[in-house]
Order: sequence, then structure tokens, then C-alpha cells
Amino acid sequence: MVSIIKNTEDFEKKLANAGEKLVILDFYATWCGPCKEMDPHIRKLTQKYKDQAMVLKINVDKFNEISDYYKVKSMPTFVFIKNKKRLSSFAGADDMLLQQRVEQYVK
Repeated sequence: MVSIIKNTEDFEKKLANAGEKLVILDFYATWCGPCKEMDPHIRKLTQKYKDQAMVLKINVDKFNEISDYYKVKSMPTFVFIKNKKRLSSFAGADDMLLQQRVEQYVK
């Protein structure tokens, strides 16, 4: 499942209700080419792991507070959270690394 965050309350609610699922925070900007490049890979992974993972897309231009909290310096940045604990993060359009991390954490 891919959800585009609408407001801070929406983000907090989705994060709180994730349960055992892996949550992938996808920090992006509408003008970011590499962010757009990663979209098909993200959607494919979430289809494959729809029962184990979910993606929350966070527009850095709209949500500075969330971006600052997760120390986002470049886009795209992916943050992996499970059971409300941050597992890891990386920046860049690396579809292979994204796939590796998802496979590592959904188990």
C-alpha cells in the first residue's frame, strides 16, 4: 500500500496503526527526477509485500517538520521503521538497495 501523506495527523495515525508491518517513509519532492524514477519500483515492491509492508510518501516541501525530524538532506530518502523503531535509512535512487532492505526487514 502506498499512501501520500495529507497532514501531520494523517502521518502519525498511519504510523501508529502500522502494527507489525514494515513502514517505508519515502521522502520526495514533486520536482525531483530521481524520486519519480523510483516510483515504479516502490509500487512493485508494495504489491509484492502488500501484507507485510506499506509506504508513506512525504513531500519534503510540505512537511519540513517531519523531514527535519528524520534528518532528510536529499531526495529521495527512504527510512525503514518496524514496530515504531527506526531500522535504517538511505538517500538516493537505488532500486536494488531498496529491494534488499525491504526483503531484509519483512522477514
